[in-house]
Amino acid sequence: MARKSRLLGIAASLTAAGLALTACAGQPGAAAVVDGERISENEVARTLETWQPLLQNPLTPAAMLAPMIQAPVLLDVAADHGIGASVEDAEQYLDDRAEQAQVSPPEEYPDGAIEVARMQIVVEVLNGGTVDPQQISADLTERISGLDVELSPRYGEWDPAAEDGSFISPTTPEWILAPADETEQPVG
Repeated sequence: MARKSRLLGIAASLTAAGLALTACAGQPGAAAVVDGERISENEVARTLETWQPLLQNPLTPAAMLAPMIQAPVLLDVAADHGIGASVEDAEQYLDDRAEQAQVSPPEEYPDGAIEVARMQIVVEVLNGGTVDPQQISADLTERISGLDVELSPRYGEWDPAAEDGSFISPTTPEWILAPADETEQPVG
């Protein structure tokens, strides 16, 4: 009987840990909630599936989620400075990248992939030097810092001050032990 009770306790703990990893702000299946707007894990996966074949280096889901969070903010800041990119521009951008990568584009691009492509177009225009980059950077930093972002723990922790510019810092849940020092020898 004690063994059954212990197994039920372990099962309950594992279930609770699993729920903690998949929940974000009380919204199951949410990768992030940004100012009350949900970005689903499915959206992240579909966007990653679209972008990955177009890139030389592999992306993690967290690396895909970061620009999905940033894109609406950057697009708003750019629009304030007279710069924008349409959905059609983004579709053409993605089609061109697919052709360069020698992959077939999907019949329809997910919304997340379109938003990230619009952001990429705007970044390329901004890098062209037609607008004061310091002003854009200041506006962008202020708005991104003001976002209310909650991430699912599986993606990491929102960190707009991250030095690598990713805005998402990896985390290790408390219940995962750090690897033991290899120089330590077991006693006994």
